[in-house]
Amino acid sequence: MTRATRVLGEDELEPGTLRGVEVDGRRYCLARTLAGEVFAVTDRCSHEDEPLSGGWIDGDRVECPAHNAVFDLRTGEALALPATEAVETYAVEVVDGEVRLVLPD
Repeated sequence: MTRATRVLGEDELEPGTLRGVEVDGRRYCLARTLAGEVFAVTDRCSHEDEPLSGGWIDGDRVECPAHNAVFDLRTGEALALPATEAVETYAVEVVDGEVRLVLPD
């Protein structure tokens, strides 16, 4: 089972930006591409425990602010060293002006 949890208003996540949010004690990084797509990944680089929400978006990729590891926002795949392990991805819904994170129960 899954549940969709409202994490912020759609207008709070501008295109080309990242935003860290916390749900049930876990941190997530929300990303809105310049094309308007919204993605969610764990807000932790797999190389070191750095918040990805402090990084940058480049297309559909997020770059870690600490050591420039790059991850695919669609799949979580590590695309650039020093990261070699993927980060977790999560489904996102944008409904009635709300960004909702879809999480397992």
